[in-house]
Amino acid sequence: MYQKNSYGKLTMGILEVLFDCASNLIDKAIDRHSAYNAFEEQGFKWTHSKFSLNLKKLEERGYLKFSPAGDSITFTKKASLKLIDKITSTRPGDGKFRFISFDIPEQWSRRRNLFRRAIKRLGFRQIQKSLWVTDKPVGDLVENACLEYKVKEYVMYIVAEATDVDKTIKQKLSKKEK
Repeated sequence: MYQKNSYGKLTMGILEVLFDCASNLIDKAIDRHSAYNAFEEQGFKWTHSKFSLNLKKLEERGYLKFSPAGDSITFTKKASLKLIDKITSTRPGDGKFRFISFDIPEQWSRRRNLFRRAIKRLGFRQIQKSLWVTDKPVGDLVENACLEYKVKEYVMYIVAEATDVDKTIKQKLSKKEK
């Protein structure tokens, strides 16, 4: 069972179980009954009311969205950003490179720092001052980060089949971030 020694860890634990229940698809809806069963399998000893209360709290905090009938759950952009590490670990590279270049004004330095942290967690590595690269298909998550941090107009996302520096990029991507 996921340790709940802080509310943040509990939030992450709940989101991870729901993500696994959704077969690692962040855009898939999950029915509440399957979600509850997944929690029981993970060792959560919650009543249906405690389970519903925790899901309601995550909805209030902007991580989940319920269908109008309340019988299914979907993830929000905020949840996808919280689960970036888990989501990207399920996505294999496809031989293409994804580049990000951004120039977010100094007045938005907090947003810029949050965005930079998000793209690092997505597997992007800096290859020049304002140019980052990854080999995983994460455009949807980059889009979520741009929208969540309100920086879309300052970000450029490019997909390339090949470059004249493929070898250098592959070396950069194979190195672990320090």
